[in-house]
Amino acid sequence: MRTLASLVFLTTLLILSGCNPTPSNGTNEPPSLPSPNTKETEVGSLEENAQELPTPTIQSESGISIPAIQGSYCWGGMCADYAGDVELLEGKVPVSVLVGENISIHLSTDVPPNEFTLVEYVNGEARPISLREGSFQFAQEKRTHYYGAFVGWSSPKNSQVSLGDTSFAFVIRGVEKK
Repeated sequence: MRTLASLVFLTTLLILSGCNPTPSNGTNEPPSLPSPNTKETEVGSLEENAQELPTPTIQSESGISIPAIQGSYCWGGMCADYAGDVELLEGKVPVSVLVGENISIHLSTDVPPNEFTLVEYVNGEARPISLREGSFQFAQEKRTHYYGAFVGWSSPKNSQVSLGDTSFAFVIRGVEKK
């Protein structure tokens, strides 16, 4: 339980560290970045290549699309806070995927993030999942699996300066191979 509390605290801290004090509009609509001409920026390549909040495309190796639920984010000077990963997934119908398949997560930006953290929630505990080139091997257990991800971009000049971040959650039901 201490690990889960620490992970929640650190995730919240990371999300808030990149947030602008301007209140968000309270919608689940991702913002667009302002035109690079509207303000001076050191971001350059991130703003040029990712005008909108990057959204994940999650897919199994057999081609099954897995929907992601948008979580908290700070992007383009706007921030939005949402419930935690597990709460975001309440009432969502899990997508059935064969146990052991590779699952890929691609973001809608050419600019790679500086941080990409993926966890699986098991009995209320967040367990880190290793990603390799944006993919991971789905568990072998036939049950419902809950995942949460945090993705962040920082300044190439100062890693303490957040250029934006996003989080999302998804749920998968493991089914036996035929």
